[in-house]
Amino acid sequence: MKKALPFILLGAAALLFCFGVGVLALNFWGPRSASVDTGKWIVPRAQVDNRKIIPAVALGILAGITDASSVDDSLAAGDFEGAFAQIAYSTEFSDANRLGTLLLLGNRYLAGNQIPKAVWMYQYAVFLATVSPLPSDLTRVQTLLEASQGLKAAGMEANARAALDQAYLIADYSFALPRNTRADVFDQISRAYRTFNAAKLADETRQKAADVATLVDEDAVNIARRPFQIQPTAPPASAALNQTIDDRIRAARDLVDALNLNPPQNEQEMPVDLIRALGDALFQEDAARADYYTTQYDEATDASAQLGVLRDKLQWLSLKYRVAHGGFGLSLVEEWESDLETIELDLNDTYGEYFAITEQQASGLEKADEASRSTEDTLRSALVAGRWGLYPQYDEGDLLARLNDVSDLLREERIASLRLDSFMRGSEPVYLLVPDELYGTGERAYPR
Repeated sequence: MKKALPFILLGAAALLFCFGVGVLALNFWGPRSASVDTGKWIVPRAQVDNRKIIPAVALGILAGITDASSVDDSLAAGDFEGAFAQIAYSTEFSDANRLGTLLLLGNRYLAGNQIPKAVWMYQYAVFLATVSPLPSDLTRVQTLLEASQGLKAAGMEANARAALDQAYLIADYSFALPRNTRADVFDQISRAYRTFNAAKLADETRQKAADVATLVDEDAVNIARRPFQIQPTAPPASAALNQTIDDRIRAARDLVDALNLNPPQNEQEMPVDLIRALGDALFQEDAARADYYTTQYDEATDASAQLGVLRDKLQWLSLKYRVAHGGFGLSLVEEWESDLETIELDLNDTYGEYFAITEQQASGLEKADEASRSTEDTLRSALVAGRWGLYPQYDEGDLLARLNDVSDLLREERIASLRLDSFMRGSEPVYLLVPDELYGTGERAYPR
């Protein structure tokens, strides 16, 4: 027995070694556990970690650079939180631009093993690709496919499959995908279904790709239609306001230069005087803008001029909202931080007014079918702004009810387009784009 003991211990050690190797392999190459709860919507700004923002980079937007350049600079500096904050708060990004940045951030967070953050980046992209009226159907499908791949890598199998199924529905029923593009998309979807071991759907989709590729006639019918948007008329320049803007830009540049030249190692080394100077400049600019917007809106002679004032005001209020939330990585205006509810209400009311005017213009179009489609575009844009947190007190139930009414009109008029539908999962609505024959069927609309 004593002679056998070393061999028994050696065998046990070998088994433990093999078990350990297996666990490591599963950890590195196996599927990750789905530990992120996406069942309750979280507005993007609530997921920005202000502590990780690099102020010297993020403050560039206050120093006069564009929104797009601000995101590019943040990404180049590895300041992913700063890039995320910019798309979370800014009103100047198109949803198509948000999509690309969200997918990029999702991939970066996934590579850094920040799984919850990565999952939400992909979920935000899925939401925009489904609900926003702005992206093309091709952009929608490409976004959904990449988001599905990212979600699957993060262990979110159900979310990944739902995104892939939505891509399938768009590819199969879109009225705006050219023949060759549709065939290529079907090929990509077929390969994706293979990774889910959905052999039946993979085979069916591959066959659809082959069938579409051999078609002689082009079947896309409304490639040229663009979502309804009114081009706002920019309000006239104001010398007094421009002076306060210049003062703020100068103060921001001074602070950015100081942070870059002598990077502070702790809170005590922060350039307090320059931070205070920028805060004062922002406060003065806000007062000038309040008077300016009131005057210009009262003098606006048409809807385009009103929207021009409101759009400019929304851009400022979203920036003010970010400052109040500490979204530049440091405290700039303490008064705003303690007055968040007032700023939020102002932002909400301004968005409400903006959408009311836009919807009125959309519904007033001469052609009934175009009026219905344009009203749908406006309602979907309001839904995006609400879920994004920029229209904080929106009534999602009311928007959904009105969207359903418009969808009914479009179906009666037999307008060739996909419909935005929804169904409830728990207490949260789930959105999907479907053809008329699948409208109202809920989860049964997904391919099986």
